[in-house]
Amino acid sequence: MSRLGARRARTAVGLALGAALAACAPDPDAGAIAPDALAPEVRPDTPGNNLQFRFDPGDVVETFGSSDGNFLVHFTRLGPNAVPDTDADTSGVPDFVEDVASVYVEVLASYAGDLGFVAPLSDAAVSDNGGDGRFDVYLVDFAGVGDGNFQHDACGPQNAEQCNGYMIEENDFAGYGYPSTAVANRILGSHEFFHAVQAAYDVGQGSVLAEGTAVWATEAFDPTLDDFEWLVSGYLDNPDQPLDTPLPGPVDAFSYGTGLYFEFLEERYGAGMVRALWERAVNGAFGVADPVWMDELPAMLTAEAGVSFADAFVEFATWNLYTGGFADPAVAYLRGAGYPRVRMSIVAAPFQDDALRVFHASSQYYALAPDGRTEMTAALVAPATDPSAADGLALLVDVEGVTDVTSVTRIVDPGAGTETVSTAGAARVVVVVVNPLTSGSSKKPALCIGTVAEVAACRDALGAGGAGGAGGGPAAPAEPAPEETSGCACRQAGTPGTRTDGVAAALAMGGLAVAAARRRRRRG
Repeated sequence: MSRLGARRARTAVGLALGAALAACAPDPDAGAIAPDALAPEVRPDTPGNNLQFRFDPGDVVETFGSSDGNFLVHFTRLGPNAVPDTDADTSGVPDFVEDVASVYVEVLASYAGDLGFVAPLSDAAVSDNGGDGRFDVYLVDFAGVGDGNFQHDACGPQNAEQCNGYMIEENDFAGYGYPSTAVANRILGSHEFFHAVQAAYDVGQGSVLAEGTAVWATEAFDPTLDDFEWLVSGYLDNPDQPLDTPLPGPVDAFSYGTGLYFEFLEERYGAGMVRALWERAVNGAFGVADPVWMDELPAMLTAEAGVSFADAFVEFATWNLYTGGFADPAVAYLRGAGYPRVRMSIVAAPFQDDALRVFHASSQYYALAPDGRTEMTAALVAPATDPSAADGLALLVDVEGVTDVTSVTRIVDPGAGTETVSTAGAARVVVVVVNPLTSGSSKKPALCIGTVAEVAACRDALGAGGAGGAGGGPAAPAEPAPEETSGCACRQAGTPGTRTDGVAAALAMGGLAVAAARRRRRRG
């Protein structure tokens, strides 16, 4: 899969967005491609191939093998596809090429050795395989419309969703936004090579698992790289998006940003969680003919960590309060200080929202000043027409100082409006509505925030009387609304309040390019 121009957005938003439109990856949900279908354009140096990124017919293509015998780098010294010619060690091979090869050696050792993933499948049986069974990396000019991607080559025959392939990478990174070619090679190699690892498990799991775990993998490989920190805003700007549902459009910042969730799994429950999930994604694993990762996630969490998906997701929503200047590695992300704050709606107390809509596996954050209130509460109120509207939802109340989270309380009965938290001296309160279900129609309760008396008045105004209505009863029938079957969750139309980041629609349209440009914007 292509990295879709995400990094070029650091220097030119328009360039990055254009790159994404021009260099989109194949549909990850598409069916497996038969090897014969790729025969006319197998590799970038195949005569007459029609690949978008390829060597020119007149290029003299050389190869360089990695020290571990597992990789073969293809490059040329002249023309638009030429690699930088610096050869400081006078080995006769350009330093750039040697660096590419050494990065892949290191990445394979990390993924297959340290983290325990399977290695990418061999291409030894492919007719046009770059010369032998080693994993091939082709260095060609992307002309600013991408920086690299993993290409499927042949799939099957035992499992049609297990594929081998090869890498195509930018030949010199001239004009790109990376601080150095060494950093570029480490980021690109670790991200794209993880797509090759994924292909050895299952290529039909969609962009969230594919891109999210690839972003996580780069962080696991080398936490000093900043790619993860750049990309997690794709999730933190869209916490109300279902975890398993990409945003629409050719550039999906959300899929990349979900790397945050997979980092949470590893930090909170221990190493091996991501690998365990990929192992459950293989066709036939655990008796499931064609598993879907989101369906397998609850069972994996129970088996590996002894926790339900619902409880884990509520804790994930809690961890997302501890980012930026509010980070606390003692209770949440180890490197949360480098992540942007989660997007919040800025409202005023007393607050009433009767147009709330909460999709599965998502959360919404409301921030407000206590304005002299020493105790506050919140409640979810199910309308008379839909008494199950709040069933299964969780409600968190976060009390914040100026630069820290002082306490996070999970309301025992989200429908009661009687459990209070102390807000004396607080800078503000953040109320989080969490839908920890894995599927089903969106939930549409009302939300009340204020003192006990204010919440009671809000409930009365909504016609709730003294009834509860947000207990742990069964979820509503899993019959999604029309817009929920289209591959995206609608942006909370009608929800009051001013968001701290007002370009959510632009993110949906412009994806990573816009997301990268706005990472400097202030969040709550």
